[in-house]
Amino acid sequence: MLKKEIISTNQFVWMLFMIITSITVLEIPGLLIHSVGRDAWLAVMLAWFFDVLLAIVYAYMGLRFPGQNFIQYSVTILGKPFGRVLGLMFPLFFLLAASNLMKAIGILLSTMILPKTPMIVILTLGYLLIAYALKKGIEVVARVSEILSPIYLISFILLFITIIPSVKMDSLKPQLAEGFYPIISGSLLIWSFIGICIMMAMYIPISNSPSDGFKAKFIAVSLGAFVISILVTFSIGVFGSEQAGNMINPGLQLVRVVSIRNINVRLDAIWFIIAIGAGILTSANLIWASSLGISQIVGLSTHKAMIYPVTLLAFVISMTSFHSSRELLNFSLYVFPLIGVFVEIGLEMFLFIMALFLKKRG
Repeated sequence: MLKKEIISTNQFVWMLFMIITSITVLEIPGLLIHSVGRDAWLAVMLAWFFDVLLAIVYAYMGLRFPGQNFIQYSVTILGKPFGRVLGLMFPLFFLLAASNLMKAIGILLSTMILPKTPMIVILTLGYLLIAYALKKGIEVVARVSEILSPIYLISFILLFITIIPSVKMDSLKPQLAEGFYPIISGSLLIWSFIGICIMMAMYIPISNSPSDGFKAKFIAVSLGAFVISILVTFSIGVFGSEQAGNMINPGLQLVRVVSIRNINVRLDAIWFIIAIGAGILTSANLIWASSLGISQIVGLSTHKAMIYPVTLLAFVISMTSFHSSRELLNFSLYVFPLIGVFVEIGLEMFLFIMALFLKKRG
């Protein structure tokens, strides 16, 4: 008998929080401000509301099909042939998200800290760390997340407190100058990245309290939305919407302007290291979900046989895609939101409707 890996509700919350914040903070704030302008924080709040509604569906499906993630109950609802095809889309989506996130981390490291280090070296070290962590098991990743995620949250709170004197509130006015359309379109952009926390469906079957799935998701997405909304608001308040919208990483630029007692304190390296650590840990979670999902599709008894192949595939995708930050940003702005909305909302709502129509249960 294989030992079943179990995570606590507290770990559930912090793992989801890390996934939400690390992906969005490293890739999205500048794009969101560029698309929405001063109303970026309203787009985040609207995305939060939609995501909470969607979390109800995921939590319900987790209880309707106890012990099964969405890959497994895809087969239960639709049968083996079609269910496996549809279920495979979830692990492939996680694989895509992990490889893109690692590419973004590699670009940031090579641009900000290691300009003379080849991309292949940066990505190789990152993926070796991921493979090593996943071979130890998701419980180890969960325990590390339980330690690092609060530190990540505290780093944001300290940043926000120290940056308040530099925020010019007039830069945030007027609100709704362009109407509601930019807010709605911006909410779909940010929602597609926040929505990667559909990972809750992978965590519910291994949670020691599956009924707490919605509570864990609600706490995590609320904390994540708070951090993102304050980050984009302060970025606009300090730099203005036009300048902030042209920045690759406004959060890092905010850290660089932090001043304590009129002495410039270079905290960017510390904050950057924490953010990169959170990003690598998030990629590990995504690759774990992809490995587990693919192993369940092909009928393996354990997902650990898939960890190295999936990690290697993610490495290849990261190395061969997006030769510049501009290409990655264009993909994140124009392509990934369509894929994200289709998988995160479309596929799950289809499964939800079919489960009710066909009266399927676990």
